[in-house]
Amino acid sequence: MRAKRRVIFAVAMLTIFAGCGNKRSQDDKVLFGEDKAPKETITIHRFDKALFESGNTPTEQYLLSIEKDFKPMFAANLSDKQYMQVVKAFVQDKQMQSVHKTVVSMYPDLKWLEDDLAKAMSKIRQIRPDSTKTNIYTLILGPAEYSFAYQNRILVYPEYSAISIDLYSMDSLSDNPYYKTMPEYLRASLKKENIAPDYVRTYLQEITFRDIPLSFQNPEATLLDCIIDDGKYSYAVAALLPEYGLNTIFRYTPAQQQWVEANEYNIWTYIIQNQLLYCKDRTKYLSLIAEGPSTKGINNSPARIGNYIGYKIVCEYMDKNPITLDSLFKIDKSEQILKASGYKPKKTTK
Repeated sequence: MRAKRRVIFAVAMLTIFAGCGNKRSQDDKVLFGEDKAPKETITIHRFDKALFESGNTPTEQYLLSIEKDFKPMFAANLSDKQYMQVVKAFVQDKQMQSVHKTVVSMYPDLKWLEDDLAKAMSKIRQIRPDSTKTNIYTLILGPAEYSFAYQNRILVYPEYSAISIDLYSMDSLSDNPYYKTMPEYLRASLKKENIAPDYVRTYLQEITFRDIPLSFQNPEATLLDCIIDDGKYSYAVAALLPEYGLNTIFRYTPAQQQWVEANEYNIWTYIIQNQLLYCKDRTKYLSLIAEGPSTKGINNSPARIGNYIGYKIVCEYMDKNPITLDSLFKIDKSEQILKASGYKPKKTTK
């Protein structure tokens, strides 16, 4: 077996604005086409507030009165007496009442989020005029196994979307027994500023996967396939939410973002020298794209560093090929994007 070569990763925290960084060479007209779609307006429906508004002992009459406005948020009809009791018990739970107070304190209103999403959705509508406009709800997810909760923190369906807003209140819920099992590395990416990028990414995945199935769903996908897929979404989110920093889009701390920027050459060298780029054995490259406190075997690294490389490749491709985001998503050959990008990161010095 070929021995893996070791790569020394620079520890220096240098902020390198190479390639597209937080900027794009194309203007909106190139990326999104002619601005013919009407400006989007978004209203977020606060199910998290409505459910607890009746106080600690909600009446059946009150719950039935809100069922019509929040129908998608109920798992069954409230006419089902057994389910009604489940809902009442949820609202009467003292820990959930505490969570509700925390959430309302952190998010008294969501106009800022409505405005940010409206801008992004207006641009999406330019490239996908047939994309479905869904009602957006916020809810309190409550007790759940942490990996399930994290993976389902935002759900987008053709009929509605749901944001588990309690999960974006983790800084204030660390002592709540229902949330104590959430690892610190996930808590760090569940902040107020992560809501809009997470929502836009999830929405894009919903409207594009019909054209191009996500690579991580294909057991034969190579590392290149997976990181190019992810890179497309990161590039699109950065374009749709230009006021958000890259570290927020990647769910990194500023220090972690500096690390991947300073070590881009070394990450790429590690991938190439260990023959991982075209590897189809996911067990060998999963650590480069999976959630975690760090990337296994690479000192001082954050998680998902392979996805950052995918983003940089897409950046280089888009710099050289002025096409719309819709056209980018329709390219189903990752090798085509890599070759046309001419991607070759420069070695940096400390």
